[in-house]
Amino acid sequence: MDIFTAVVRHLLLIVVLLIHVPVFQAIIWSPASNVLLAGSKSHVTYIDSVSAGVQKAVQECQHQFKWDKWNCPEASVFTNTQANREMSFVQAIASAGVMYSLVKNCSLGAFDDCGCDHRRNGDTGGEGWTWGGCSDNVRFGDRLATDIMDDSENSQGAITVMNLHNNEAGRKAVKQTVMKTCKCHGVSGSCSLQTCWNHVANFRTIGDEIKRKYFKAVRVDFVSGKLIDGNRPEDRITHAVISDSLNHRDLVFLDQSPDYCRANLTIGITGTAGRECMLREDVTASSSSPSSPLSVSLNKDSTSPASFRWVKQSCSRLCRSCGMEIRKTQVVITSSCNCNFVWCCQVKCDTCRRTVTRRTCQPIGSML
Repeated sequence: MDIFTAVVRHLLLIVVLLIHVPVFQAIIWSPASNVLLAGSKSHVTYIDSVSAGVQKAVQECQHQFKWDKWNCPEASVFTNTQANREMSFVQAIASAGVMYSLVKNCSLGAFDDCGCDHRRNGDTGGEGWTWGGCSDNVRFGDRLATDIMDDSENSQGAITVMNLHNNEAGRKAVKQTVMKTCKCHGVSGSCSLQTCWNHVANFRTIGDEIKRKYFKAVRVDFVSGKLIDGNRPEDRITHAVISDSLNHRDLVFLDQSPDYCRANLTIGITGTAGRECMLREDVTASSSSPSSPLSVSLNKDSTSPASFRWVKQSCSRLCRSCGMEIRKTQVVITSSCNCNFVWCCQVKCDTCRRTVTRRTCQPIGSML
């Protein structure tokens, strides 16, 4: 298949995805689209990985902001061109998603020009262990994701410089969370020697890391073609360029966020009216129910979307702080239960019903 045929094939694939799969509308927004459609033709090889990375990024964004005023609605992600704190997260998580997908597919042998990172295999890593196995080729993913995400930023404007910085911050989050896994060797499982290799963390871990960066994001100004720290006046003695004043792991943004309490369809903001929230007793009941996703996802990180503290404060954050009341309703949920295997070869289940409390934000006095 010549390069022209390959380009046409992948352009048709993009059109089909945009028409039939809403989440792939993210390619319209994603900086990677400019490269895939108009950049280096060598990047066409990686279009499936880039698309998967963008999809993973959108899903992770919606998970991370599930209990926030801005909950990463697709309309906001795809149409919002503001350079605010939320868009800095979107930029970073997209860059991380593309890099993550490229690294994983590289290790799986999906690319002819990439494979496991064996550079340190055989070297002693520490007492009782050596490098071996198939380490993820993080350098390959970092380099290629940089080419794909950054090459499309072809202007010298403020938003471009901000995007390039946040692209790097997203990739650094992938590298910061790389994990080491070891396999034991020895007589009768004595584990007297271990072979270890590196791999990228689960993308949820990477998303949590970028969400922490979001809370610490720094507001900057654009002066004479460079970003300067505009968020910490007590530290600002002189206007220093970003490489001197800010860590490249930080997220940066230029504009204050809009009011996410109220709908603004022009920039894809739906407001918090009708949004579900939880109080302490709801979180406690949900986390103790085996069928609830919260039962396995709550953790101690106070800023994580799955933390007990963050979820139980959601009604205050989404409703009360937006001048709305909390409306309580009872909802009957039907699900399969008491399933048993019947020889041969069926699974029979009972139908169970349980009543749960749902709380939503509603304008005060609303009859909805």
